[in-house]
Amino acid sequence: MKKKIKLIFFHPYSYIGGADKSLQRLIKKLDLKKFSITFVSLNNSYLKKNLSKKINFITLKASRAILAIPQFRKIILSSNNSSYKKIIVISNQNFANIIAYFSSIYINQVKRIFIDRNHIDELNFTKNLKEKFKKTIIKLLMKIIYPRANQVIGVSNKLSKDLRTFANTNVKTIYSPSFDKDIIKDSKMPIKLKKNFKYLINVSRFSKRKDHYTTLKAFKIVTKKFNRIKLILVGYGPEHKNIIKYAKYLNIYDKIIIINKTQNPYPYIRKSKLLILTSLYEGFPNILVESLALGTPVISTNMNSGASEILLNGKGGDLIKLGDYINLSKKIISFINSPKELLRKKNVAQQKLHRFNIITHSKIYSKIFERI
Repeated sequence: MKKKIKLIFFHPYSYIGGADKSLQRLIKKLDLKKFSITFVSLNNSYLKKNLSKKINFITLKASRAILAIPQFRKIILSSNNSSYKKIIVISNQNFANIIAYFSSIYINQVKRIFIDRNHIDELNFTKNLKEKFKKTIIKLLMKIIYPRANQVIGVSNKLSKDLRTFANTNVKTIYSPSFDKDIIKDSKMPIKLKKNFKYLINVSRFSKRKDHYTTLKAFKIVTKKFNRIKLILVGYGPEHKNIIKYAKYLNIYDKIIIINKTQNPYPYIRKSKLLILTSLYEGFPNILVESLALGTPVISTNMNSGASEILLNGKGGDLIKLGDYINLSKKIISFINSPKELLRKKNVAQQKLHRFNIITHSKIYSKIFERI
C-alpha cells in the first residue's frame, strides 16, 4: 500500500471568515487517497461539520496560542513515524507560523509551509504599548524564522512582494480560492427584504481593521440624497456594539440591517445593488471575488494588497483611499444615479475571476505538498 503524505493544518482560531473559507475549499478538493489530514485549532472549528469525517480535528487546551506549543509538538511527534511518506505542517498567519516553527523545531522529518493571509501592514496597527511590543516581537521572529520554512506563501502578489523584502526569503503567491461556483447555488436561498428599497452591503468581521465607521459615515451622506435605501451589515466580532452605537449617533440606525454570524451571506449580496469594503488592511479580500461572481459590483478601499489585484487597478471596480468616506459617498451616489460605468467595470472583473478558481488552487498546493 502506497504511503500517504501527512498534512497537519494549524489554524489557532477557526471562525467564520475568509481564512477558514479558503482552508475549507482547499481541504475539500484534496485527494484523501494521497493525503492524511489533521486540523489543529484552539477552539472547536466550525469546519468540522463542513468537511469529510476522515479528517481528524484536534482542539488544543490552551488559553493562548503560545501556550499550545507543547501540546502541538506532541501531535507532530505522534505523526512522525514510518506510516507516512512525509509530514507537512501548514500554518496560517504570522503568529501561528511562529508557533508552528517552535512546535516542530528539531523534528527532522517535518516540512513547514507558512501562509500569510494579511499584509505586513497588520503589524503596524496597534492599540496600546502592550500590543506594539507584541507585534514588534512578531516582526523580529518573522525575519529569523521565515527563511527556515520549506515554503512561504502569500495570498496576493503585493503581499508576497512586500513580505519577500521584509523577511528576505522566497515567497510564492497562491491566490485565495474565492471563485467558488457553489456560492451561486447558496445565493438562491430565500430571504426577506422589502422590494421597494435599494440595498447596499458590507460583509466583513466586526473589528477595527474592517473600519465600518468609514462605511457608516459615507452612508449617512448617501441617506441625505435618497430615502428608500438601506445598508446591510453582515458579520460578527468585538466591534458589534460599537458599530450599533455609532449608527445611532449618526441617526441612521433605522436604515441599517445587521445580520449577525451567518455562514451564508450570499443571498444578501445577490439582492444588493452594491458591495462596499472599507478595510484598513487585508491580504486577499475574498468577499470582493464572491460579490463579483454573484454579479454585484464593488467599491473597496485600496489597502496595501489584494483589492487592487482583484479589481484590476480600478478597471474592475472602484477603489478609494483608506478612510475616505467623502469620496466613497460620492461614488455611491454616482452609482445610484447612473450605474452603467460601475456595472461595466464589474463585467470586466468577472472575465478574470478564473484566476481564483478553487480547482486550480488545490492543484497548486497538491504539487507543493508532493514536491517539498
